[in-house]
Amino acid sequence: MTDTLYNLLRPYHHQIEFNFGEFEKFIRALGWDDPIKWYEYWMKKEASDFIYEFWPKGTRADWFWGLGLPFLTKVENLMKKNDHPLLLGLSGLPGCGKTSFGRWLEDVAFIYNLPLCVVSLDDFYLPSPLLDTAMSGNPWGVPRGLPGSHDLKLLEESIYKFLERGVLSSPRFDKSLRNGFGDRCGWRLSRPRILVVEGWFLGCSAHHKPDSLPAQTLQKNEIEYRNQVIDCLKSYESIWKYFLSIWHLKAQKLEFTSTWKRQQETHLKETKGNSLKGETLENFIRMIQVSLPQNSLMSINAEVVAHLDVNRQITWVGMKSIEDQCLDHQ
Repeated sequence: MTDTLYNLLRPYHHQIEFNFGEFEKFIRALGWDDPIKWYEYWMKKEASDFIYEFWPKGTRADWFWGLGLPFLTKVENLMKKNDHPLLLGLSGLPGCGKTSFGRWLEDVAFIYNLPLCVVSLDDFYLPSPLLDTAMSGNPWGVPRGLPGSHDLKLLEESIYKFLERGVLSSPRFDKSLRNGFGDRCGWRLSRPRILVVEGWFLGCSAHHKPDSLPAQTLQKNEIEYRNQVIDCLKSYESIWKYFLSIWHLKAQKLEFTSTWKRQQETHLKETKGNSLKGETLENFIRMIQVSLPQNSLMSINAEVVAHLDVNRQITWVGMKSIEDQCLDHQ
């Protein structure tokens, strides 16, 4: 019997839902004409040691095969073709798993001697006094998270310095400080070749046609403030242009973030001692669901898209350019 990825990955079938035929097309699009040789390449590098290593407990093997190795494949390809610093992005709703994925990338990249660093858009929140001022008056009472809560001047300067000189100088933000409202907690200085930035609306456009929200009726003050948020988002679009590639961890339904955000804050409470809770948490979830047009959040300008169900299982992964075509035939 001729080997296929379907046969080679048979031990993991109970943890993989995405279509193997479509996945092989994805691997070819990443530069490997023969997906079997791609598999063999990573097995020779003993990549199977990291199927469950460095992930949060309970993470399934589909994140390793469907996202982890393909992303590292992209990184290696770019490094072979370029000798200058490169900027990649991870976009996905709060709680989807992008931060955990970023930590895994850093851990495995270190083992493979890949000079890769992952930072969050959250790290560029304004310092607490300015952050509180910027967020005052929003109808959800959220302390952060919205377009307009970031120091865009610092973000653009940090990206430009990295791309021009290979030096990353960026702040760090700890969400557990100030009783879960968060604050800066230091700085990072490093010299990676690949910088990955992750954020919940990274790559989001302010120019999609506004959508209706039949299940999320907007109050008058929400409508008014939403227009301000969309105007703020326009200021981010010049920064998105710096990204060579964005990978979108896309919820099948926007409402999944309600479950994910609650789980994320529970974990933050257990590990850091503080988190958003009660009405503040509920308002934060409401903000995620209604502050930006759903069309914009679900149509990120990405190169690669991975569809996630409510349990964060990957149901489809591939190039965004063929996303609609492939899903229409499933």
